[in-house]
Amino acid sequence: MPERADIERVLGHYGINGRVVGERRGPLLQLTEFEPAAGTKIKKLASALDDIARELKVSSVNVEPVPGSNSVWLEIPAETPETVDFASLADSRACKEFKAALPLCLGVDVRGEPVTADLAKMPHLLVAGTTGSGKSVGLNTFILSLIKAKKPEEVRFVLIDPKRVEFGIYDNQQYMLAPVVTDNRQAVEMLARLADEMERRYLRLRESMTRNIAEYHSRVGLMPYIVCIIDEFADLAATGPEAEKYVRLLAQKARACGIHLIVATQRPSVDVVAGVLKADFPCRLAYKTASAADSRTILDTGGAEKLLGRGDALYLDGRGRLLRLHGAYVADNDIRTLLEPWRGKAVPLLPEKPAEREKQTEIPVAGKQEPGIFRRLLGWWSSLKVRERKSIISGLSRLFNGIVGRRSRRGAFSGCRKSFFVSKNKFLQTDTGNWSFRISNGRLTRLRKPEVGSVLPL
Repeated sequence: MPERADIERVLGHYGINGRVVGERRGPLLQLTEFEPAAGTKIKKLASALDDIARELKVSSVNVEPVPGSNSVWLEIPAETPETVDFASLADSRACKEFKAALPLCLGVDVRGEPVTADLAKMPHLLVAGTTGSGKSVGLNTFILSLIKAKKPEEVRFVLIDPKRVEFGIYDNQQYMLAPVVTDNRQAVEMLARLADEMERRYLRLRESMTRNIAEYHSRVGLMPYIVCIIDEFADLAATGPEAEKYVRLLAQKARACGIHLIVATQRPSVDVVAGVLKADFPCRLAYKTASAADSRTILDTGGAEKLLGRGDALYLDGRGRLLRLHGAYVADNDIRTLLEPWRGKAVPLLPEKPAEREKQTEIPVAGKQEPGIFRRLLGWWSSLKVRERKSIISGLSRLFNGIVGRRSRRGAFSGCRKSFFVSKNKFLQTDTGNWSFRISNGRLTRLRKPEVGSVLPL
């Protein structure tokens, strides 16, 4: 490692005068506290970092201000990096005393202090990193952090693994909401089931007159959090727009009912991490990226391309602060040891598959309609674009205003039961007394039970 005299001498070559006043050692970095002389501009130091690293014979040098001081930290890679053991990190005082609904042990900072976060407050996490950067190991430590802190009655997992190799160890565990999903088609179906579960939970919150899952726990009873972890989101998004649509829907609406996402990708390019999707993930974790452009995509700033790999990461919290940290390492044998007490199938929480639920007649029998009618209608309505909603509302208004205006005086619509549902053919139908109206393919059909009447254009 460079000595104090060497650092002061090299900095002096570039007109940056001052003195080294302290040193600290982290798992990956040597932190050298440098106090610039009066009148020395930090911008001058920042612009010469590449040349300084070359003369000090190290791979990189970074500079960060020391809070409450005129000094700066010079972050210099250590000659012999240390591995942060997950068991030691999870058993540290900082992690044990951290009180949160969904505690995550993210790793340690450059000074070796534990870094924790509450997934319930994030409320979702976007993770990026190239092969070998430590991304997959980080996902495992997040899962184990929650398992060590919470029981299966408190948190359940949905794991989507297109690579088919990362999450297989978690199958047949009581914490699992379903078997690990490895097929992209099944992954989209699972996300759709999570969207249905979200709507079902909001009905429970409304019935109990509670605003969120925390209030539900305090006033009603236990409803487990659901954490959905998606590895290699780029591969899933390449199959079609359905996956991104459901991820966006869950990211926008699922926080209050206790459903949270951790989405990871190797390629955080603009076409994969769209601006709208990224806006729903204010908390992001970037391991080493392939380029500065990828770093800017995930973090809105460069720097991740210069990381050292092996768990070295930059964490952007929800308040816009950027923190450098080093993730913990956990071996497969340690994972099996932690999971052994919880082996066995969990009680399923999700309803049956959407395709099975939608098998119904086009015109429901009075008093025997499916309980999920309104929930599916709300989900379908939320997926529509604004112009599509306006077109449907306009058509319904013209139709019903005309019919009610002609027939209300004769009492044809007085006291009628009204219901809406979405059938297996994906059309909107309203049942009003002896009449039914169906929207399908941009046309509205008037149906008289049991006979079909005329077709009216929107």
